[in-house]
Amino acid sequence: MSHINFDFLTESFLFGYGLEDNFSALSDYELEKELNRYREYVISNMGEICREIIFDSRKIAVTIESFSERPREELLKQLALYVDVVTISDPLFELTEKKSNSTKVMAEYYGMNSDNTIDREQLVAALKYMKESTILVVCNYVKYIPISYLHEAPMNVPITYDANNYSKSLPQPIMDFLKKNVQVHNTVRMDGGLRVELDKPLTRGTGLFIHFPDCGFRNGEIVQYQESEVVDFDENTRKATFRFFTPDNISQDTFNIWLDQSVNKACLHMYDETFQEVYLASRLNTMYLTQSTLKAQLLSKEMGKQSVDSQIANMALRLDVPVLENSKITDIISIRNDYGESFANFRTELGEKLLHLSNIKDNEQLENELQEVTYAINETYINQINRETRSIIRSLGIETTIATGSLLTNSMMSGNNMLSLIAASVAAIGGIKDTVKLFGDVRERPGYFLWKLNKENKQNKR
Repeated sequence: MSHINFDFLTESFLFGYGLEDNFSALSDYELEKELNRYREYVISNMGEICREIIFDSRKIAVTIESFSERPREELLKQLALYVDVVTISDPLFELTEKKSNSTKVMAEYYGMNSDNTIDREQLVAALKYMKESTILVVCNYVKYIPISYLHEAPMNVPITYDANNYSKSLPQPIMDFLKKNVQVHNTVRMDGGLRVELDKPLTRGTGLFIHFPDCGFRNGEIVQYQESEVVDFDENTRKATFRFFTPDNISQDTFNIWLDQSVNKACLHMYDETFQEVYLASRLNTMYLTQSTLKAQLLSKEMGKQSVDSQIANMALRLDVPVLENSKITDIISIRNDYGESFANFRTELGEKLLHLSNIKDNEQLENELQEVTYAINETYINQINRETRSIIRSLGIETTIATGSLLTNSMMSGNNMLSLIAASVAAIGGIKDTVKLFGDVRERPGYFLWKLNKENKQNKR
């Protein structure tokens, strides 16, 4: 099987010696030109990249949300024996987004640097991460997909209007939930950019910073109040020229209306970007993994917790399996590729069981089947895994510690919070479908899983 992204990178100077000195021998123009080539290559091969990820419905695959730090080696090691494929947002593609003229103008207005200088440290970090994962890509375990493409700003800024200030753009319980979890602060213009006044109470002003604290690495939104006036109108062409400007002061009533509108739109943005990724994951036949408590709660409220797929997914999480700690990634991959027959059998059998159970409609029958599947998996495949794990460690001489716990607990949890799994029908996310069509014609599965990690995931055992 080919690896579309890496087919380009292995032939590019981006994976060359320049990584060691931040490409000091190359100009920004040369780097930007190569990044543009990579962007065009990925976009033109989007459908094929997606098809690389999809094996079949029996495979256990995970898509990690793009609004989080890149998955660390420890997480990838622990999942490697029990998950067939892990899909990660392409960190290099994220750096190729083109800034629109309006974005540049607004950056200058805010006093921020809007030149086209490439952040070489950020570029090198992304490239090193991808290059160091080559062994994981070659064995078809890790796949990179340009998830950030879903969230790129439009080249032309749309002018929108809503008679209700976007207050009814989401179901009321969802809007109320998100608004309870949003924080708003004033922004102040200063030399070199903006200052967000995090330590001061919100007051009337013309600049806002809106964010969701429980969304981890997701950036907040900067909003600037603007008014407009017509400065020219051509009677022949019927075209008007407008001037947008920010007044020195606005009334309290105007501020309240603008604040309400801005918060409502921020909630809508949060909802849309979450379900764009969830829907893409479902189209790729993968589960969806997020580190955000807020997103887990949002999906719980929107999709409900009692669906068939939810029950199945929670059954999978309750399975106790051996986890190798303090081992090298090369040893884990060696086991996966050359010695891990029982692990492969476990992944295949679990995938087939989940697929079969998802077709059962009767709740009583489903509960009985769940109990039987849990017993069968534990008695047969996990016992095989326990025996094979010890045998492999002895034969390979690997220095490691065997821990036992639920499928994800040992690898992702260090606190006391519970993992939550949520599932729902893809049909419930219908409003997002069009935004994902740009990824090509890929298959849908009847549901998706959400794997929520707690905030203390960063403190994984080493």
